[in-house]
Amino acid sequence: MTLNPHDLSELLYKLGYYVDDDTGEVMVELDPCGPPIIDKFLTNLAVQGQLIMKRNAEYELGFYLPNWQCFSSMEEYCQVFPYEQQCKEYD
Repeated sequence: MTLNPHDLSELLYKLGYYVDDDTGEVMVELDPCGPPIIDKFLTNLAVQGQLIMKRNAEYELGFYLPNWQCFSSMEEYCQVFPYEQQCKEYD
């Protein structure tokens, strides 16, 4: 089962990763002077399809949460994906 982008961002934040609110980029640490740091956990998430990899404006490879700017709330996400486990409501 895959996590939705909002839950994954919260999990990554609690694990000590920085998630850029504007772009959805996930970083080990915020260092504006150097290239993004690549670690094995983020690489593993990308291989599993939980993160996407793309290049930033400086052509540096980075990790990004998929569909980060497409949904502004969990309710909006569940309207598009109503059968996802986290969107199901139980009586």
